[in-house]
Amino acid sequence: MKKSLDKVLVQDILLRDIAKLKKDLDKAKMKFPPGLAGMHGEILVWKELEKRFMKKGFRVEFGSGQSRADIVLYKDNKKINVEVKTSRLKEEGFGKGYGFAVNLKKCKNHTDKYNHPSRGEIFGDFCYFDFIVAVTLSDNFIPSFYIFPNKFIKDNEKSLRNQSKQFKSHTHRIIFIEKEKKKKSREITRFDRKIKKLKDKYKNAWHLIKVRS
Repeated sequence: MKKSLDKVLVQDILLRDIAKLKKDLDKAKMKFPPGLAGMHGEILVWKELEKRFMKKGFRVEFGSGQSRADIVLYKDNKKINVEVKTSRLKEEGFGKGYGFAVNLKKCKNHTDKYNHPSRGEIFGDFCYFDFIVAVTLSDNFIPSFYIFPNKFIKDNEKSLRNQSKQFKSHTHRIIFIEKEKKKKSREITRFDRKIKKLKDKYKNAWHLIKVRS
């Protein structure tokens, strides 16, 4: 029990410190570093997963280095790999919205090939995660959580292929459009506009996270 309490204390301290740093940076009119926003999202998801899954008998490991995913849930001899993607609300070429970079990673068991527009042939797969939790941070730093199963990413792989300059070094991306400019951007696809409505189905869908059968 003490170990769990210690983790909760660490989570709260880290979130408090990041919030204070953001406040100080805002006062100085300085940009909040993307890396810190990403860490903030990961800690928020870590906290949510512990709250929801420890009572179900899972052990929740954050940043252990033993997995290629950000957070791993263990129970008995099984595990669930969770990848966390965080985005602040931004003005982009297409308008206003959130963007999440997703990458193929090399895998010994999968040799899928993707022709990246600038990096050429890339071999890999999405098998390093079972779920993606996409965290949106509003202007007021209020988070929302969207849980996408691995199957969603694989089923829509072609539609998620990167066409955005924002993620030019990444293979795939998810975009949530909040407000699109009147002049339509070529970077935005029909699927991007579809997911604007579809994403609500995955908001706070923590129940989707389960061990693969």
